[in-house]
Amino acid sequence: MKKILSVLSLALVALAFVSCNQNTPEGVVTKYVTCIQEGQYEEAIDLFYFKNNLTDSDKQQYANLMRDKVGKEIDKKGGLKGCEVTNVQMSEDGNSAKVDYTMKYGDGSAESKKADAVKVDGVWKLDTGK
Repeated sequence: MKKILSVLSLALVALAFVSCNQNTPEGVVTKYVTCIQEGQYEEAIDLFYFKNNLTDSDKQQYANLMRDKVGKEIDKKGGLKGCEVTNVQMSEDGNSAKVDYTMKYGDGSAESKKADAVKVDGVWKLDTGK
């Protein structure tokens, strides 16, 4: 009986780890939305891929811009309640993807969005094209 419980516990931990994997195209989109939802704009910026690395000052400027623009729009809609990934279209080489998702707001509205994701050094990032 103890052996069965040990195996079940291990399987449950493995399932939880896999379901929380953020190193996927849909995982990076979900993490981005969570960062925005929690007001963690600096962490949200870290989820983006920029061809030229950003300085700390650049990151702060982008975070402030995001806070001012995105944060105000979300506030007008009663806050951000979460997102649902609706489709992931992976490239043939597996290094980029297009992610369709829906952002859900506190006022009951929803907005369909699209994101490009790219795998950089084994880590999925949101592609800025810059």
